[in-house]
Amino acid sequence: MAGEGEPLLGRSGGPGFQPTKHDPLMKMGMKRVENALVKAGLADEGEKHHVVMRATALTVVPVAIFNLLLFTIWRFYHTRPVISLFFCLQVALLGALVPQMSKKGESSWHEKWKNYLSQFCFAAAVLGMTAGLFVHYRHLIYYQRYKEMKVYSNVAASSSPMLVADAGIVSFSSDSLLDAGQAIGYRSAEMGATLCVAPVIDTSMSSTDPISFFAGGVDCCGWRGQFTCGDAMDPKAISGLLYIPPAQLVVPAMEWAVKDDELMEEFHRAVKLHAAVYSSRAGENVRFLHWAKDPREMRDSYRVAAVWACLGYDALFSCLCAFAAAIVALGPQRLEQFVEKMLSSVVHRASKNPRGGAYKPPLGVGR
Repeated sequence: MAGEGEPLLGRSGGPGFQPTKHDPLMKMGMKRVENALVKAGLADEGEKHHVVMRATALTVVPVAIFNLLLFTIWRFYHTRPVISLFFCLQVALLGALVPQMSKKGESSWHEKWKNYLSQFCFAAAVLGMTAGLFVHYRHLIYYQRYKEMKVYSNVAASSSPMLVADAGIVSFSSDSLLDAGQAIGYRSAEMGATLCVAPVIDTSMSSTDPISFFAGGVDCCGWRGQFTCGDAMDPKAISGLLYIPPAQLVVPAMEWAVKDDELMEEFHRAVKLHAAVYSSRAGENVRFLHWAKDPREMRDSYRVAAVWACLGYDALFSCLCAFAAAIVALGPQRLEQFVEKMLSSVVHRASKNPRGGAYKPPLGVGR
């Protein structure tokens, strides 16, 4: 009888009981424990409307901060740079130094997610300020500076550039022209581009007179006698938007931020090459310009480029923020369930259409 009872004792938890992962009772118990943990985790993360609320807050608030600082740099940085930067840094520090927003001693994810809101706001402030400064120094600063500068008309090409030192737009006299036949291309090793210059002359100038104005461009000419920069091919164009030296745009410490930092030096080297090739003589204060039929339209193009850049950065940040907000708002338990469902769906589809399976021709083929 003892021999017959031993297996029963072993199965009922006696000294011989050794549960394994294949034991049906063990499987059932583990499944119940797992389900209980999942339910507890979901309860900790709140209801579905809590997920929507978290996702909305984590998206709307950071995007609003990003746009606020982008607008601050756009509207005020040119005239009040110190105040603008101070405001942006205050917003960033507010997000970084805000104390724990969740209640003390509260371990619920329904409360813990608020700390992520603080981190999102800090990232939005830093990225908004960075994007705003990039747009300002790449595009907007040129438009704002040209708006502040004067417009001169009927300027003789033989006149001194010092007479139009404060000009942003210059219209030349009717006897002035762009001499594309004496254009030259200079290959810049520093910029990895071809710098193009062509002299602006008038009928009163001789071959020995100094040339004070040059139309310039990048990668828009041949090595000799070919110039297509700006509106050079339009015979009605007798105007130009002057290149602004970095010293007139920003303080010396910020000259690296503007894209014309090396351009002006390379243009002057191109003028030296022009003098050597055509035996010309450059004036003491040579000015370079974008040759244009309508310089105002070219000036406004900087503002248009700034608007498109801001819209692009805003759309990119909004998409990234919404994606990150969705991950945080779901919570660990819901996110794990979502990933498991996605993986199981992929595996299920792959099992239905295994690679390397027998080829099934379309209906009607081979019949």
